[in-house]
Amino acid sequence: MGMKFLEENLLHYLRRPEFAELREAFHTRTYAKGSIIYSPGEKENLVFIVSTGRVRVYLAYEDKEFNLGILGHGDIYSSHTETFVQALDDVELQVIDVKVFRRRMVGDPEVTKAMVRVLGNILRASFSIIDGLVFKDANCRLIALLVTEARRHGIIAEDGVRVDLDLPVEQLARLIGATRQTVSTLLNDLVRAGLICKLSRGQYLIPDVEALDASAEGASCR
Repeated sequence: MGMKFLEENLLHYLRRPEFAELREAFHTRTYAKGSIIYSPGEKENLVFIVSTGRVRVYLAYEDKEFNLGILGHGDIYSSHTETFVQALDDVELQVIDVKVFRRRMVGDPEVTKAMVRVLGNILRASFSIIDGLVFKDANCRLIALLVTEARRHGIIAEDGVRVDLDLPVEQLARLIGATRQTVSTLLNDLVRAGLICKLSRGQYLIPDVEALDASAEGASCR
């Protein structure tokens, strides 16, 4: 289960001169940290790109929340889904009506492909959540998240790979569908086992990513 939906930054893409008309069709909206930006049944049908801050995309059922991922700078998404979108920080979004977006992006396959990749990643994350909740325990889901982030976005250092989740334990718990207490205990267990080192809030050093991944086999995570 990864956190980020796209490797591309669409804001950089839209700065290209040939897409000035599409760029000018967007307008800016800001939201305070913690606010719900969009929810299922939203009347507005919008496409948005994250300018600053981060938002989380999640499903909610009764008293449970299941995170699908984190959107950051340059990520694109739509309000017309059955998911909730919440501001993890004070955020700024570039917003456009989906009909206008559709008209302006005709003949621009790169934006279309980016949106398809986002939706594909959402679907993959949904299946990952189902698979994890049915077949894997919280420890397996936590290890999978750390390994995925290390391989995709980790910073290589002399003593291992540094992973910056930039999330408090409570948000990390929501990301893997567990309680805060459970995740705190699991992180401490991984630290004691020498599989990770905590550098600061949300920042970890993984001395050996393959060893961390292999530890999942002993935990019956496969």
